[in-house]
Amino acid sequence: MLRINLIPQKISPKEARGQQALFLILLAWLATGGGLFYHYKFVLDTSSIAKNRGIIQENNRKIAELQAQLSQFKVLPEAEKQKLQAEYLKRVNTVGRIEKVRSNPVFVLLELARIVSVGQLPTVTGPENRTDLDTNWDPSPIFFTTLNEKDRFLTLEGVARSHYDVSELARRMRVSAYFRNPEILEAKVMTTGQNNQKKDTPESTMVTFKIKAVMVY
Repeated sequence: MLRINLIPQKISPKEARGQQALFLILLAWLATGGGLFYHYKFVLDTSSIAKNRGIIQENNRKIAELQAQLSQFKVLPEAEKQKLQAEYLKRVNTVGRIEKVRSNPVFVLLELARIVSVGQLPTVTGPENRTDLDTNWDPSPIFFTTLNEKDRFLTLEGVARSHYDVSELARRMRVSAYFRNPEILEAKVMTTGQNNQKKDTPESTMVTFKIKAVMVY
């Protein structure tokens, strides 16, 4: 038969002191761990706050710089913008016209040289405009003596072999993209080669002409 002793046993003073010391050590360890955890958390929070404050200060500095730059620009009303744009386009068009006036007379003279060159045809907007031209025409007997240009009106004076040469010249200028409304103002026959000292010299004729046309540029 088993017997259980339910009478509380007495603890010796030595054992009691050992238990108290162990409890105090455990309590001190917990207090130290809690203090370290709080200190670490406090330092971490403080460093995050300082970092965030630095970011905020940097952003505020950049915003202030942008505001200072924006304050230098003037916001124009829509009417003022349209006015400035119109003035700018006007200046661009003026410069374009000046450059055109400087360069296009050169192209007109090149076109005139092309017209009176053997084997060359005038510059036309379409091939159908060349159907009335004499492709076998020889322009070599044509010579220009005077060339005047004023307000885009060109006046040509020269000498040709015949009236046909003058007509073909005017016809080619008429279909050219660089001339408008060519008009034969004068075409006179002039006799040359007659010399009193040389009775046997044959006479020859040539035609002096004057043509007026509008230069296109």
